[in-house]
Amino acid sequence: MDKRCLGWCVLACTSAVVAGDADAPGPRTVASVLEEAHGAAAQIIRDAGGQFGIGAFIARQNAELLVPQLAAVGAATEGKWVGDLNDVQQSFLNGTLNAADDMRRSERYPRKKATAMLAQADALLSTLAATYRFPRITDFSPRYVVAPATAASVELVVTGHALDAHGPELNVEGKPCELRDAGAEQLRFHCVLAASAHGHVLAYVPMTLTTYPSQPWWAAMMAWFRPDPAPVHYTLALAVIPSTVGGFDATARVNTGDTGAEASVPLPVGDVAWGGTRDVALPDGAIFVILRGRQADGRVFEDTSSEAPAHPWYATTIDLKARRMVIRARGLDEALAQP
Repeated sequence: MDKRCLGWCVLACTSAVVAGDADAPGPRTVASVLEEAHGAAAQIIRDAGGQFGIGAFIARQNAELLVPQLAAVGAATEGKWVGDLNDVQQSFLNGTLNAADDMRRSERYPRKKATAMLAQADALLSTLAATYRFPRITDFSPRYVVAPATAASVELVVTGHALDAHGPELNVEGKPCELRDAGAEQLRFHCVLAASAHGHVLAYVPMTLTTYPSQPWWAAMMAWFRPDPAPVHYTLALAVIPSTVGGFDATARVNTGDTGAEASVPLPVGDVAWGGTRDVALPDGAIFVILRGRQADGRVFEDTSSEAPAHPWYATTIDLKARRMVIRARGLDEALAQP
């Protein structure tokens, strides 16, 4: 048994463990199963798109990649019942639905579940003669970038199967990227991102990859008699991260010198860059300080000179004696790895 067949068998066994959830009483059409999977993918795109975290980014992105693959399966199995498929194909079909439905119901969007959606669909497409040469994306990188203040270059790598037929093209917001390297399993592009207009909120930059189904050697000899294959379009939604951890403001309670008199003094702090440090001088006579921080993901925290625990993306030190407050932010990759 070759490695490809062994991989299918292992994945099929994994699919079979959870396939029971997708089986409805009585015979079902393949189209009905695909429709449910498409509905789950649409909900993931909608819900995960509003969440901030690497798991949510990948869940949304993989759900978008899943949509054209479901359409390809539908075209190859038009009019068929689930029972018309062989056992391995049924397992992969049910596994695709279960993986998408599991991801749809998830609250934390684990990366393994997001990967499983594409793995099941990829395996199913590989077993269908009509889609064996269908270009399939299994991953791309980077999945996120920091919002650029000016136009910025990005090297984007796409991996999968049958990707290099007829000169694949990638456009970023309608502008073409330069194809640097093309192989059946990997494409490498040089793209230019425009300056971001969404510096303080999470946004997605739409990128469209256009590929073509590969053809056997004899197809070229019959090109005069056969139309060119229809292009396949994939949407690669690149997450654009706000350029800072978040925004901060502070207030100091100050002893004015008069007996028992105090005053509230606002302290300008502002934004703190990923991996950056903000050092703020405290006013003379400060007896208490409150720092309020709103992270880029919307979470709000409050630190005081008496209690300043570390937060997921930053930590604060407030030293009244030294009249100093320091905010230290995590780097972006480290921050996104936090729960």
